Amino acid sequence: MMRLTVLVLLMLPFCWAHAQDSLNNEVWVKLFVFDKTDDRPIENAQVISYETMQVFATDSMGTFRNVFNPSDSLKVFGLGYEARVVKVARFKTMSEGMELKLARRTYMIRSVDVPAKQELHLHLPEDIKMRKKSETPMALRSNAFASKPPVLAAVINPVSYVHYYTSKKERRKRNAIKEISKAKDQEKINVFFNRDVIKDVSRYVEGEKLNHFIVYCNVNLKVTSRDNPMIVKQRIHDLLKKFESELQARKNR
Repeated sequence: MMRLTVLVLLMLPFCWAHAQDSLNNEVWVKLFVFDKTDDRPIENAQVISYETMQVFATDSMGTFRNVFNPSDSLKVFGLGYEARVVKVARFKTMSEGMELKLARRTYMIRSVDVPAKQELHLHLPEDIKMRKKSETPMALRSNAFASKPPVLAAVINPVSYVHYYTSKKERRKRNAIKEISKAKDQEKINVFFNRDVIKDVSRYVEGEKLNHFIVYCNVNLKVTSRDNPMIVKQRIHDLLKKFESELQARKNR
């Protein structure tokens, strides 16, 4: 313990001398950052030291004070302003500090054409939803509910809830909506599952055999609007093999 105390006492003069040299070599930097256009102080302008990579910021009056090595340089910039670099050595002869004016920065971007029918994505929070235009015709919309009412609606609005399920008019509206939906699905199916597609896969010419195979496909092949057209063709091809085999079995009887 005694040896450690003696060692610390011996090192103190050297540490003190080094600290004094560091203080003598360091330079006080005083900056006053303003907008070049209207001389308004720029709050939170960033001041970065190139040597230490430390980041500082100006106060509400655009003022900044700190100590740096004379060999250092400082980069000063603000949001929406051009950056400027100043050398710390310049402040040795500036006891009152430096007024630094930053020029406003403009960003040139290309024009963007937005088609009228393109959907606009606002990136709203999950709890905020934009109402979409209903595709249901006005004449078929329910008077009380936009969609099938939940059980809770029987407590909140019991009269409308009962009317929705018991009214013949409301029931006809729902049935009509279902039929419209089925018709739309069938239109999609008809694009990739039709007479021409079956004829192309089977390579049958127009005639009774092709007609029988089309009926066979309609009976044995279940197709939905979500099916992949290529898979549907493959299924028709597989069904063709079964159809040919049944025809051959009938001939052999």
